[in-house]
Amino acid sequence: MNSNTERSLQEQLVALEQNTASKDLFRLAQARNNALEQKPGTISKGLWPAMATAFGSVILIAVLYSPIESILSPSTELSSDDYYSELSEDNFELYDDLEFYDWLADIES
Repeated sequence: MNSNTERSLQEQLVALEQNTASKDLFRLAQARNNALEQKPGTISKGLWPAMATAFGSVILIAVLYSPIESILSPSTELSSDDYYSELSEDNFELYDDLEFYDWLADIES
């Protein structure tokens, strides 16, 4: 660069610095110090409760929809008394017809 240009830029910079209010200079210095320190943002502080809530929700869903009931209570076999007690007179004819159609299918094949 030309020395005249450099001198002109330095004069403009000094004039700008003198015209800047002390309040603005303080804010600029504080912003510079914060940028140099590179403090972590406040966003990460709010991230932990959200992650904990999401993790808790996943655990709750896993507990509610897991097949633990089938593991804890073994399947019980129906006794013959229970089977016949569920058959009513209305359904007995249907089952009798099914036996007939099953017998008919065995004869045809």
